[in-house]
Amino acid sequence: MAEIKSAIEIAMERTQGLRLSSAEKEKLKEKEFQSRARALVNRFLEVDLHFREVEKELAKYSSEQRIQLEKIMIQELAGALNLDRDNELIFQGIEILSPEKKGAIPKIRELSKEYQHEKEAARQKTAEALRAKWKSLGISGSAVVPKVEESREWADALKAFWPSYEARLHALKNQIR
Repeated sequence: MAEIKSAIEIAMERTQGLRLSSAEKEKLKEKEFQSRARALVNRFLEVDLHFREVEKELAKYSSEQRIQLEKIMIQELAGALNLDRDNELIFQGIEILSPEKKGAIPKIRELSKEYQHEKEAARQKTAEALRAKWKSLGISGSAVVPKVEESREWADALKAFWPSYEARLHALKNQIR
């Protein structure tokens, strides 16, 4: 009588001769490094990890692996830059990992200030426009506070100036990468 095999046994028999090529192994290794670097950056940015601890983690790797991890971490940090957030931790990471690329940091700080200033001016202008619109509809008073961020007018105001800031930020990110 024939032996009954489980699905796992059959799968193991069929895949027994399959091996990864060196290119596939390299891709897997690179993905693993990207995952590790991304995890370190995320933990650092979430303030779960002080940068000294990140450096201890990096010290566990050979110099070649460490260089590769640092390069990926710099790319991740640059990707995390955002004009709507406090970027100081990102700047700290960039200054430590790649001091030669910190020249873009003052430019990003200035761009962020400029963006926040224009954004606040647009917010006030939009709030005034909403109040005027409501007043023309007979809705007014000190209790009327427009929800600017939820209005179509605010979305239109952001669309008017955001693309130029986004392009400038992208160019500065590329200087860091």
